[in-house]
Amino acid sequence: MNREEYLRRLSYLLQDLPEEEYREALEYYEDYFDEAGPQREQEVIRELGKPERIAAMIRDSVKEKDGDWEYTEEGYYNRRYDEKNQMPGKSRKEQKTEKEKQQRSWHMKGSRDRNIILLVIILALAAGVVIPAAVSIVLGIGGGILGLAGGILGVVLAACVTCVGLLIGGVAVIVTGIVKLFTAVPAGLLLLGCGCMMAAGGLLLLMLAVWMIGDLLPKLIRWIVGLFRKLFQRGGEKG
Repeated sequence: MNREEYLRRLSYLLQDLPEEEYREALEYYEDYFDEAGPQREQEVIRELGKPERIAAMIRDSVKEKDGDWEYTEEGYYNRRYDEKNQMPGKSRKEQKTEKEKQQRSWHMKGSRDRNIILLVIILALAAGVVIPAAVSIVLGIGGGILGLAGGILGVVLAACVTCVGLLIGGVAVIVTGIVKLFTAVPAGLLLLGCGCMMAAGGLLLLMLAVWMIGDLLPKLIRWIVGLFRKLFQRGGEKG
């Protein structure tokens, strides 16, 4: 006799019981076989005994009026039965294992309220990381743009100062070369050449500075203002 035959026979013997008692009894022994597993099927059948014996005890438990019968985790139990006749149930080891599984399952799944609390904590932590990061990125972009503008402005100022220095220095060298022509012609010519080169470099830097001040800087300022205007307009629309 295997599990299916055993349960089929037990179902037949209990079919005239009330629906609730019939269903509870079959579910209990189906679960009992499931927990034992296929490898212990014959061992469980030997422990339970014949289906007729189980059915007789279940019937007595349903019909008994003195309250001695109880339907517990250990099966149908009557205090008048000794340990040899008592319905086989789950061993203490199996009960302990099942309790540990339930505890692990609770820790894994958690209650609904606990999950909500954890979700709120996770969102709060995420907000505490994401918001500062977003602010840092925005400030970094803004600082980069302003730094670019400041760098260009510094180049313009450096060009202006350098061109002025080259022009003044070139003129001074040219004057010195003219004077030197009266005493030492080669030295005077060399100084004149150097002075002209310095003056030419100063003029080129002056033209560069004028172009940057008159064309590049206004475009850069308009672009920065337009970029910040778009950012603030989008922020206002979202708000």
